[in-house]
Amino acid sequence: MQPSLNNKSLSKKYIDIFFVVLVFGALLRFAIGIGYYNPQDTLWYKAWATELNNGLFSIYSRAEAVNLDYPPIYLFFLKITGTIYAIIGESVHNYTEMFIMKLWPILGDIICAVALFYVFKKQSPKTGLVAATLWMFNPSVIFNCAFWGQTDSIMCLLLLVSFVALEREKPVLASVLFALAGMTKYQCLFFTPLFLTGLFVKYRISKMLKGVGAAAITVATVFLPFMIGSQNPFLFLDVYLKGQGTYPYCTLNAYNVYGIFGLNWKEDNIGIPSLYTLSFVLIAVLIGFMIYCYIRAKRNSVWVMGFFFMNTLFMFMTRMHERYQFVALIFILMAAIVHKHRGFFYCFVGISAITFLNQVIPMFSWRSENSFFDNYYGECMVIFSIINLILYFVSSYVVIKFMFGKNKAKEMETEVIQ
Repeated sequence: MQPSLNNKSLSKKYIDIFFVVLVFGALLRFAIGIGYYNPQDTLWYKAWATELNNGLFSIYSRAEAVNLDYPPIYLFFLKITGTIYAIIGESVHNYTEMFIMKLWPILGDIICAVALFYVFKKQSPKTGLVAATLWMFNPSVIFNCAFWGQTDSIMCLLLLVSFVALEREKPVLASVLFALAGMTKYQCLFFTPLFLTGLFVKYRISKMLKGVGAAAITVATVFLPFMIGSQNPFLFLDVYLKGQGTYPYCTLNAYNVYGIFGLNWKEDNIGIPSLYTLSFVLIAVLIGFMIYCYIRAKRNSVWVMGFFFMNTLFMFMTRMHERYQFVALIFILMAAIVHKHRGFFYCFVGISAITFLNQVIPMFSWRSENSFFDNYYGECMVIFSIINLILYFVSSYVVIKFMFGKNKAKEMETEVIQ
């Protein structure tokens, strides 16, 4: 009886510590978010939010007027934001504006940390605490939501819970959550081959079809009122095809192989075949490799494959933005903790550092002309793209060794993750 009481007491202690981590992390985010004025992207969100007051479901008929290039899910949150502006007026103090526009990204980030804690809580409250802390005080994550006001953590949250549900024998719930993720940010669609492969390998045909059907119904339910409101029966195709073709460049400030060769904001139709065409060849090769891994690898993991898949796309596919590698963070963090793997933990640290720099340097360059980052932007891009390429090869070696190595992958022996 005594050990049980001790375990309960220990569990409560970790829950208390987690609460403190959550409060401190939230206060830090709101202080930075309110105090740092960033018009980059946040004012686009404001324009969408206020335009939604003229009609939520008809917004896509006015998309070009406000440069709307998001799928519909985030618009439901921005509708609330637009209502707030309708009540208090659009001309507000900078602090108030930053609070309003960064509220959803910050809340999404906090909920993501809560989800990480509860994913591991039953198994080990200590592990859940470590996972949540690594997310809450990760500089790349804090910069993304608090300084920039971006929505990438909401995407990470939905991908996290969808793949957790997939792993925990809940294919229908997983499929619904993944469909919601895909209607939140375009980048989520990169994980579709991985999700479908996992669904096919892990479950019987009947359950797989139920999952696919649930996802299709979810997409139809969300899109139908927008299709009616915009009087466009092909809205689904228009939204995704237009979004995919909006930025036809080799790289958009992303530290990848194209950044090494000075191809930032250069059109990707160069070469025969074009670099854009080769990007789709890369996707096909990656899908084939992923299927091969599911069949032949000694150790399979959706977290490891998700990280490797996205990391490879970011490094070699065209049309990557500076933040598109960010989503790899949630997968490599899960890989490190689920598999108790020291190598993946170091990869998490490396990816955190490079995604932090890939956000900070462009942002500071945009915000301050004739600064160091502005004057030496091209040189910074080449240097950090090379560093990221080296990091890519190192992390790929760790991934391949984990999946195909003869000896058991070296696990983390510290007391941080157990």
